[in-house]
Amino acid sequence: MASTVEHIAIPEQTIAYLSVHGSVRKTQEPFARLFAALAKAGVPPAGPPMARFDLDLSDPDDADYEVAVPIAPGLGGALRDNAENVRAGTLPAHYALVTIHKGPYEEIGAGYTALTEELDALGHGVAGPASEVYLVGADSGAAPAEFVTEVRLPVES
Repeated sequence: MASTVEHIAIPEQTIAYLSVHGSVRKTQEPFARLFAALAKAGVPPAGPPMARFDLDLSDPDDADYEVAVPIAPGLGGALRDNAENVRAGTLPAHYALVTIHKGPYEEIGAGYTALTEELDALGHGVAGPASEVYLVGADSGAAPAEFVTEVRLPVES
């Protein structure tokens, strides 16, 4: 089934993030570290978690990537002395091609295929790392068939 792709504006967003080296298929431990650091600092998440990584992963089991979660603007200072290497930053406003993937993470490749096909058709260039926003994910207790992931590919406009 073809995935619907939209070209949307993503607003500026303050995030807490953790840089990781390892498998993009094993994000549970980095997300646990991120959320533990936020709890320790008294900083609540302000949206669903996400992962950001290069679209052209040569080896998904040996990659540099980030796990992140939106936080309210102004709360980044609470993370400054955090021993868990969690940092605060700002994702600038940008445009992205976006599709929704419903189902297990192992089948998310169809979403990326739809995004790259649309990218080629529109003639846009990639303007940053791809991201997956976990709207309904493993942390929700849902079965993998019920996962909902927004897949984003930032584009030049």
